[in-house]
Amino acid sequence: MSVFPFIDYSGSGSEEKNAETLPLLKEYAYDFKKNELKLDEHGYTYMVEGNEALRIWILKALTTERFHYTAYSHAFGAEWQDQLIGHAMDGEILKLELERFIVEALMVNPYIKRLDNFEFERYATGIMVTFECTSTYGTDTIPVPVMEVRI
Repeated sequence: MSVFPFIDYSGSGSEEKNAETLPLLKEYAYDFKKNELKLDEHGYTYMVEGNEALRIWILKALTTERFHYTAYSHAFGAEWQDQLIGHAMDGEILKLELERFIVEALMVNPYIKRLDNFEFERYATGIMVTFECTSTYGTDTIPVPVMEVRI
């Protein structure tokens, strides 16, 4: 379950996976501020594992528009770009819709168990959504900037 859908890190891919037998999640290290893969001291890309890999998967899923890229399945990505940007709605309804879009985008991942404690902070360019993600690797607080959506 990589950010790069054409790479299978799970081995043969034929074994059945459930919550008890999930392999260690691996992703390429990614710098979201620069929007590029991170490089090691020799200039090569490298892999991260566990909670750090899950955080990369979450941020990539929430910044990828669902149904827009043929490289990804229809289960990957978020839908708020088309549904919320440029539409006027009540602030509380907008928060509920944004939370729903985040939950729908992330709960397809078998490593994620629960999403809680959503908080919304207004900025000039959009909203910062912060939530707790409980996964097979523990609990992590995830901040996600949602640009061009205003409360």
